[in-house]
Amino acid sequence: GNTELAAYAADRIFELGPVSSGLHVLLSNAYAATGRYEDVAKARKMLKDRGIKKEIGLSWVDEGNKVHTFAARDRSHAKAKEIYRKLEELGDEMGRAGYIADTSFVWREVNGKEKNQTIRYHSERLAVAFGLITFPSDRPIRVMKNLHICGDCHTAIKFMSKCTGRVIIVRDNNRFHHFEDGKCSCGDYW
Repeated sequence: GNTELAAYAADRIFELGPVSSGLHVLLSNAYAATGRYEDVAKARKMLKDRGIKKEIGLSWVDEGNKVHTFAARDRSHAKAKEIYRKLEELGDEMGRAGYIADTSFVWREVNGKEKNQTIRYHSERLAVAFGLITFPSDRPIRVMKNLHICGDCHTAIKFMSKCTGRVIIVRDNNRFHHFEDGKCSCGDYW
């Protein structure tokens, strides 16, 4: 939450030499969380100027011997209509349960409704919705993710587990998150 400290630390790391896209993304997220969109643009420009490509966030679910892969706002899946319908239904139920989207994770300066739409369809949410419409209710939903789960998705999946009564396990690039009855095994610290 300390943007100045984050910028200072990033500057020191940049001085050491080439770094992965992850540091640029973390810095951009820190700026976006405090509404510093000009700094977000500068951090993204630095990424582009250095020829570093941001890794696309993907989530996947195994169903038997088939892997279903999702990217944010992806509508190419055969069950896309059902997945999006499920997310809409779940969004209403989560709202009644107290969920409020944390749009500080949106990089761009856009209006509130567009910010909500941007984070509402992250890859891990699409994967969870696929699991909800595909797997029996007594089976845990297991999602793999190539990047770190964003804070809003972490909160949303806690609400998804509470509203559906399902066990949802998300493996991001740092750890396993075991969501059950509105709680996560990481204790909200990751």
